[in-house]
Amino acid sequence: MGIVTYKGDSLDKKDEPKTSGFADANEETVSGFPVGMVAQTIRKIISPTFSNHDVECVTVVLVSHLMIEERMNNLIIKWLTKHLPEMSTKNRHGVPVNDAAKDEIVKYIDKLDFAKKLSLIKPLGTLLWGDDSEDIFKDFYKINNVRVEIAHRLDIKKIYIENLSLDTEAGVEKFLDLSQQRLLNVSDLIELIDG
Repeated sequence: MGIVTYKGDSLDKKDEPKTSGFADANEETVSGFPVGMVAQTIRKIISPTFSNHDVECVTVVLVSHLMIEERMNNLIIKWLTKHLPEMSTKNRHGVPVNDAAKDEIVKYIDKLDFAKKLSLIKPLGTLLWGDDSEDIFKDFYKINNVRVEIAHRLDIKKIYIENLSLDTEAGVEKFLDLSQQRLLNVSDLIELIDG
């Protein structure tokens, strides 16, 4: 939870937000944005029936998936561009051909879906994780499937991660824990190719 200050108080007085999930009208973040306004706005846009937990669940799933995919993009781009031959020539637009080649790789990777990116990194994962790689990749697919369910159906009560409903705090915590573990796995692969 972030640091919250109260209007009228000095910045020295900081407190954690209330555990109920509902903010007082006087609470604001350090930057001055009213606490709870983002969640309330998201609820109005997506579904007025969403609870604070539902909004938190959607946020955790989408941000976790985004972080994993962004790290996978960095891994694949680094891996593919690391051994490009250095060329001193420029293309007809005056751009060094190495820069143009890297830009093409980035554009290509950005357009790939999550499953194709997983297929690309599977050989590295198999090298590093050995016998554990099959279970680790299953977890990546679980995370992606949850993201797809959230993004396309928004029926949190029907989404489970390892037999825990995302409608529960335990389910969201399990999803977050699994996502953090897999994010660290991708970081290990980046270290592997960095040598």
